Formats: sequence, structure tokens, C-alpha cells
Amino acid sequence: MKNYKYIKYFPKPFLEDLVTGKTLPIVGAGFSKNADIPPNKKMLAWDELGIKFAEEIEDYKYSNPIDAISAYSHEYSRTKMVEKLTSLLLINSVKPGNAHKAFCELQFDIVCTTNFEFLIEDGYKLVNKYCRPIIDEDQLSISGASENIVLLKLHGDLHHPKRLVATEEDYDSFLNKYPMLSTYLANLLISRTPLFIGYSLDDADFRQIWQLIKDRLGSLRRQAYVIKIDCSSHEKARFERRGVKVINIKGNPSDYPTILKDVFIELRDYWNKSLIENQIVTEDNAMAELSLPEDSSNRLCFFSIPVRLLPFYKKYVFPVVKRQGLIPISADDVITIGENWMAKVTALIKKSEFIVADIGTQNTLFELGLALSNKERTARILIIKDELSPLPADLNNYLFITRPENPYDNSEDITMQIEHWFMQALEPLKQSYQDEPERLLKKKEYRAAVISAVSLFENHLRSRILDYTDTRMIKSKSLYSLVQLAQEFEIISNNNTAEIKEWMHIRNQAVHSKQQVGFRDAKKIVNGIYKIINE
Repeated sequence: MKNYKYIKYFPKPFLEDLVTGKTLPIVGAGFSKNADIPPNKKMLAWDELGIKFAEEIEDYKYSNPIDAISAYSHEYSRTKMVEKLTSLLLINSVKPGNAHKAFCELQFDIVCTTNFEFLIEDGYKLVNKYCRPIIDEDQLSISGASENIVLLKLHGDLHHPKRLVATEEDYDSFLNKYPMLSTYLANLLISRTPLFIGYSLDDADFRQIWQLIKDRLGSLRRQAYVIKIDCSSHEKARFERRGVKVINIKGNPSDYPTILKDVFIELRDYWNKSLIENQIVTEDNAMAELSLPEDSSNRLCFFSIPVRLLPFYKKYVFPVVKRQGLIPISADDVITIGENWMAKVTALIKKSEFIVADIGTQNTLFELGLALSNKERTARILIIKDELSPLPADLNNYLFITRPENPYDNSEDITMQIEHWFMQALEPLKQSYQDEPERLLKKKEYRAAVISAVSLFENHLRSRILDYTDTRMIKSKSLYSLVQLAQEFEIISNNNTAEIKEWMHIRNQAVHSKQQVGFRDAKKIVNGIYKIINE
């Protein structure tokens, strides 16, 4: 794995829970200070918010935020309290910052927050993800799409004034008023490790959630963690006395937004890499391409397809993609650790050079959004829609293909359109694929150079054999079978057979056992394959 700056601060058990989808981030008011704030404005901390309320109450002596907000509500009405919160929290002008964006690019499927504002929701919009806020208990029984992110807004938000938990009375009556929300959170934390972000020990929200966890789960609760920047030994000891381990990241607290952004980017990268490295893939060539380094030109084409259409695509479209020298893969071809479907899909989309998205469901639209967030790769994303459905307005500037509602009605036409698109999309990458084994060899990525060279060789054989026979002869042929056919058609000499089999054996060992390859073997294989291709 690559060298990280911040991953070293995270305990290994936490990272294991992260990768297996067993982490629940709980986001507090301190995280909002990372927002993009208008000039001459300030995002107030919880205590600062309380002081602002206290300043407007005559003859009031400030003690804590909840007391001040409660006194203000009692003195001037709950309506005025909500209006004041809306103003102080800059609801109409504040925007998610880079730390919010980086957090929302993480693969969490459930996020919990006690914040009243909408920075997390807006952050997900920035990265083309949809999150489903849960405010009221009656929403808990409504299931969303499998890839929707659930945002549990434990204390409500400013669009639901009656549901806000802001005053003493709100806090005191929370468990009685909303027992199902409390039970839902406790159930999540039976199997998920809590990660507190943006909380301090003096935060009433933190104390309430932590008390709820202790009351419901007792000694069976999982280890909790909190992210802090340059935490003092005194504060660290106070957290740990309460059973919360501090992930104490070294740095200047004034650089909090930048450090937190970089931490989230590293966690996302670590998560993606760990899933890819520990997957089980049903197709050998896909496994080989997944094992290539991140900066290499791989031949993976990820298919985001409605489940009901997967048989059609595998029968008619996958062979078209293979003819173009690419390796089609869908999420159901890969078994990863953990049960977080979104994390698996995110990792596969990030790894693949090409994406085909049939936007027939909310899930595939969501996956397309993930793919489009990589602006450098939009030219290699093919959108397919059925003829009866309108194209979403935000996709009007992208190339798309229209298919019949039942694609079997005109399978030949749709496959011809797809093949034509791939021929054009591949043209700029042909030289890159040709040069990739040599580039990896020079970088001393010997294992990757061998895998890339053998992929190039297989693609070359498929292309040459098509000059002598039709696609049915090579549709599902293994590399061994292709070599035999190439010998029959005298594309390669029988004298090369033993050597080619040795190369294939070394490649298979590299793919399936992650066995390292030495310079001598890698150079011999890369140069030997180039020689055969150029003859």
C-alpha cells in the first residue's frame, strides 16, 4: 500500500471496521466550522451560539448554551428562537467546504448528526450523491434504494421546527418522545463502531448520545473513537475515562479544515484499495486488471445495470466489449469484505477506465452520479436510457444511447451502437495500452508489467484470430485456447509455445497468489510479447 500521512494515527481495529462497513460517523457542531463562510461572517461554535442568545435576554447571567437557548425561547417564543438559530447558523448563505466534500465522498451508507443545518445534505449534492434525511420516526419503516445514504438527523433540523432538540425541555423529553429513534441508533451501534467528528466533551449533544449508548448497550458497547487535531493530554485523558479513544492527529489546530479534508481523502483511498485488494472475483481477467496499480491503464469496463437487464447485457453486450479488448465487470461479479454495497460499487467505479450506465433505476442513476464526479473521465462514460423515459435535465450535455424498453426487441441495433461508441472512445487510449507494459517495467512495477503485457498479448490474439474466423469461435475462449487457435492459423510459431505457457504460468501466479515477479522474468516476458506482436 502507498505511504499515507494520516492513516498511521488510526488504530488497526478501527480501520478494519471502516473497510468492512462497520463504522457509524456521528457529526457534531464543530464540523460546521469547516464550511465555506461568507466574508465578515463566522460559523459559531456551540458555546458561542449560546452567548449570542444570552446577549439578547435582559438581566440574564450566561451559564451554558442549552440554558440560554431555553431562556430565549421562554422569553420570546419558540418561533423567534428558530428564526434566531436560522440567522446565527447562516442557513441562507453558508455552503459546504472542502472538508464536507471530502467527507461526503467517503463510502458511508449511514451518517448520524445532531446539527440543525444542511451542510451535509448540500455536501452530498456536490459529489452527485443522494442522501435521505430521517427526521421523524415514521420515516424509519420506509426503505429506500440500496445505495441511498441515510442521514439520521437525531435532533431534527430548521425545516422541522417542532422536531428540533434545542431547549432543556427538548433534551429532557427526547427519549420519551422519540423512543424509536433512540432504539434505531442503539441497534446500529450494536454492530457499528461510533466515530465522533466535531464534538467536544462539553458538548451537550455528545453527552446525550454517549449516555444513550451506555444506557442501551452497557458493557457490550463497541469501542468509540473521536477525531481530534493536536489534542492535549488532559483532554485526551478526559475522553478516554469515558471510554472514547482519541484519534489524535498531529497538526496545527488552525489548519483544521485542511487537515480534516486530507484525512478524509486518505481514508477514502485506503478504503477503496483495501476492498479491491481483498475481493473475490468470479472472472480471471477481471481479477488481473483489478490487481494493477492505481496509476496504470487498465482494461476494466464497469457496468451499472438494472438487475432485470443484466442477463441481456451479459449475453449481447459483454461480448462486444471483449471484442474491443476490454474486460466487462459488474458489482455482482465481485465479492468484497463487509456488506456495504455502496463501498464496493464506489471502489469498482474508481478503478475502471470505462463505465456503462443503463439509467433504468434510482440505483443506476446514483452510480452514474459517482462516475460523473470524476470530471477527467466523462468521455469514457456511456449512458443508456430506454425510449419511454426522459433524460434527466442534468444529463443533457452528455452523450447517450436510446434502447427499446425491452432491449431484446432490437438487440442487434443496440449492440451495434454500443460497439461503435467503444471504437471511438478507445481510439485515444490505444497507444497508452500498447506502451503500458514497458512503462510499468521502467517504473520497476514488475508484477504489474507482466499482467499488463499478457493482457496486451491476449487482446492482440483475439484481434488477429478474427481475421481468420468469426466471433463465435473466440467468444468465451481462454488464453490457452486462443494460443492453440493462433498456432492453427499460424499467427504464432509452434516454437514459441513452451515459452508462452511459461509466461502465462508466471502471470497466473502473480494474479492469484500476488507472488512477486523479478526484473529478469518481467523483462523477458514484456520483450518477448512485444516481439511476437510486432512480427
